[in-house]
Amino acid sequence: MEFSTLLYFANLGIFCGCITMGISYILAQTMNVMQDKPDTKRFKLHAKTTPLCGGISIFIAYVVVVLGGIEIPFNSHGNHISSTNVGDFYEYAGLHFYIACSIVLCSGIIKDIYGKMILWLVFCIQICGFCVLHLLFYSLDMNHDYSLIFLLLPCYIALFLTTNGMNTIDGIHGNAALYSMIVLCALCYIAYQTQSNFIGFAASVLLGILFVFLLFNYPFGKMFLGDSGAFLLGFCIGALLLLCVLYYGINMWYCMALMLYPICSVLSSVFASLIMQLCSTRKQNIAILVDIVWQRHDLHLHHILQRYVGNAAALIINTFFACFVIVVTYYYTDTLMILLASACFCLFYVLCFAILWRKSANLYNKA
Repeated sequence: MEFSTLLYFANLGIFCGCITMGISYILAQTMNVMQDKPDTKRFKLHAKTTPLCGGISIFIAYVVVVLGGIEIPFNSHGNHISSTNVGDFYEYAGLHFYIACSIVLCSGIIKDIYGKMILWLVFCIQICGFCVLHLLFYSLDMNHDYSLIFLLLPCYIALFLTTNGMNTIDGIHGNAALYSMIVLCALCYIAYQTQSNFIGFAASVLLGILFVFLLFNYPFGKMFLGDSGAFLLGFCIGALLLLCVLYYGINMWYCMALMLYPICSVLSSVFASLIMQLCSTRKQNIAILVDIVWQRHDLHLHHILQRYVGNAAALIINTFFACFVIVVTYYYTDTLMILLASACFCLFYVLCFAILWRKSANLYNKA
C-alpha cells in the first residue's frame, strides 16, 4: 500500500469523523442523552455535563468506510497471508471486522447508558466479540493447521488486556486518543513496509477519525469516549495487532510492545490494589476486589501525574511512549532490540509509578 493511499484513507476518516461527531455532539446536547454528569462523590475531571458520544461517533464513521469493502489479501498457499500478494482479496474481511467491533461496542454502550453494570457481563460480551473475530477471520484460510488454536490463548489475553486497558488510560483528556494515534501511525508504517493492505486501510481510516475526536476531547473535554469508545478503540487496536501476527507474519514481540502502555497501566493498578488490600485490616472477597481494581481511577500513573501538571499529563506520557514506539518500529524485525526496549519502558513506567504513588493519595472525593 502506497503512502498516497494511506493519506487518502486518513483524509476520508477525517471527513467522515467531522460529519458524525458534529451531528452526534449536537444531538447529545439537544436531546440530553449519553451525558456524563459530574459526581461530587467520585473522582471526575470535569465540572460540567459532557457528551459520551465519542465512541458511537467513531464507530459510525469507521463502519461507513469499512463497509466500503477494502479486504485482506488472500493466499491459499500457506498458514499466513503473504505480505506481497496484492492481487486476490477476500470480499468480507471489512464486514467481519465490523461485526466483531460492534459486539464489543455493545458492552460499553450499555454501561454508558445504565451506569453501573455487572462486571462479568461486560467481560462475557467482550469475549463473544473476541470469539467472533477469531471464527470469522480464521475461516479466511482453510489450510490453517488447527493446532494453532492452542496458541491463541496468549493472544486472547493480550486482546482482553488491551480492550480493558484502554478504558483505564481513558481517564484524562486526550490520553487514550493520543496513545491510539501513536499505535495507528506505527501500524500505517508497518503496512507501508510490508504491503499489508487491510492493516493499512483500517489503521489510516481510524487515525483520521481519531484526529477529529482529539479536537473535541483535548484539552477542553467537549466530548468523551465513554466506556463504549474506550472498549472499541482497545479492541480495534488489539484486533489489528492480532491480525498482524496471525495473517501477515509481523513480529509477535513488536505487536506486544505496542500494547505495553495499557497493559502496564492495568497491571500496576492491580498490584497497587493488592498491596493496599494486604496492608488493610478490612479484607474483601475476590469479586469485590476485582471490581475495585477495574473501577478505581486513582491508581494509575496518568491520574497521579494529572494532579501535578494538569492536562499536560497526557502529552508527557504519550511523548515518552512515542519515543519508545519509534525505537521498536525501527527495529520491528529485531526481537532482541524490541525486548530490550520493552524492558526499559516497563522499568521506567514502574519506577515513575512507584515514585509518584502514595498509598494515602486518593483522588476520589469523600462524601
